[in-house]
Amino acid sequence: MKHILCFGDSNTYGFNPHGGRYDDNTRWTRVLARLLGSGYLILEEGLNSRTTALDDPYEPYRNAMDYIVPCLQTHAPLDLTILMLGTNDLKVYFQPSVEKINSRLRRLTEVILDVSMAPVLLVSPVHLGESAPEDPCAFLYPPHSVEVSHTLGPVLKQTAGELGVPFLDASGYVDPDPFDHVHLSPESHHLLAEAFAGKIKEIGI
Repeated sequence: MKHILCFGDSNTYGFNPHGGRYDDNTRWTRVLARLLGSGYLILEEGLNSRTTALDDPYEPYRNAMDYIVPCLQTHAPLDLTILMLGTNDLKVYFQPSVEKINSRLRRLTEVILDVSMAPVLLVSPVHLGESAPEDPCAFLYPPHSVEVSHTLGPVLKQTAGELGVPFLDASGYVDPDPFDHVHLSPESHHLLAEAFAGKIKEIGI
């Protein structure tokens, strides 16, 4: 049986922008498990507000770099880690830039490769949508954050190539829910699961 770790933030956790958490029939991680079948064990490690390697002054214990090694050791042995982070690094108080987010994701990918000794699928997260001032997440993700989110894909693709790991740009398959312009709709969860299933088969896991 192949063991696949899905390591990410609220869009891996299955946060529902209208309240609560999506159920097992909706979250992309669970949909992926059904698509791949009995030969795969999908391990869910999504956490709301998780960053790549930043300490959030408003939400503690969200720094992926602090948690990734014990997480990998808990779930060992692994055949693949799907790494989809970066959205929370775009929050305005982190003063986001493509260069800084790429650097942190590069380092996180290197740590996963070293500790797990298994491939990493590096994922560029879904683009942020353009928010109106009254939208739920508009104060966290102003226009500059949205702009940075739209430029991450090509940079992360290059990093993946330099590290020799497969890459997927989630924004090529789904858009965020227009309610908050950050989190995924049920339909997007299903579409993303299909994209991941195809990529996993493509890379031969």
